[in-house]
Amino acid sequence: MKSILASFSIATALALAGASALAAYPDKPIEAIVPWPAGQELDILARTIVPVMSKQLGVPIAVINRPGGGGVVGTTDALRAKPDGYSILFNSVGPMLSQSIAGNTPYKVGDADPVGMFNASTFVVIARADAPFKTIQEFEEHAKKSGKPVVLGHFGPAAVPTQAVYRMAKQKQWTFRGVTFNPASPAQLKAGDADIVTAPYNTAKSALAAGEVRALVTFNPTRLTELPDVPTLREAGYSFDVLVWQALFVPKGTPPEVKTRLAAAMQSALKDPSVVELAKRINTPLFWKGADETAAIIRADEQALRPVMDSLGLIKH
Repeated sequence: MKSILASFSIATALALAGASALAAYPDKPIEAIVPWPAGQELDILARTIVPVMSKQLGVPIAVINRPGGGGVVGTTDALRAKPDGYSILFNSVGPMLSQSIAGNTPYKVGDADPVGMFNASTFVVIARADAPFKTIQEFEEHAKKSGKPVVLGHFGPAAVPTQAVYRMAKQKQWTFRGVTFNPASPAQLKAGDADIVTAPYNTAKSALAAGEVRALVTFNPTRLTELPDVPTLREAGYSFDVLVWQALFVPKGTPPEVKTRLAAAMQSALKDPSVVELAKRINTPLFWKGADETAAIIRADEQALRPVMDSLGLIKH
């Protein structure tokens, strides 16, 4: 009986110690990895959200940019971290999903636990302001009649906006040659390295405002208020929309209690005036979908993306 009681006491002590450790989370600084260069939309959002999360959680949170490989480098580092909640990942659909489907990553989609989805990034297809086409329809005709394929500057063949252009070209029967840039931006247009570029709206905003480049179409279900004359894909005659979502992840196996605390801090941050004002200023929608709903969206996206990517030869077999 003494042995049983001793074992029970030890087990109880261990359980209480574990519960105490979880209850104490966090008790040291947290690293928030962004797998993109500084200045891009997800980085700007993370750097506005993180200070509010830091106040909610009571510990410092450092935003760390680890770009490279179309977001794969930083994602790999984050998912290899210990699943204890001290390494969190602000990530987007490209490196999290399409790059994995393509076979370009050492990780799988299931190696990450979603905390929640909070944003859909707006991409635009841009061209030089003095290009011989002013609308997406004029570009389509130019691409068809050009003696050589037009050049698309993009983040990588497996990036969701790049796949959208593949689908556009296939549907309207024009061709292009893709070139990867990190990051894809108006700089490639100014240098003459590309005819069109897929870029986050926030990255292109200054060049658009200065009249250096023009937007041909937006990858968003609705028009941008800042670009009221720029059509969505469906308005431009295409049969699909593109949602470039962004979400918060942690390495697989992170305790549920930790994910719950992170989710609560994130939801508070999304309501903070500084975050709401930023989202309004860069015209990016904020919302919250919990872990289960985010996981369901990712599964649905994977089922939709895989056959499209396979038909384009973007999956390594």
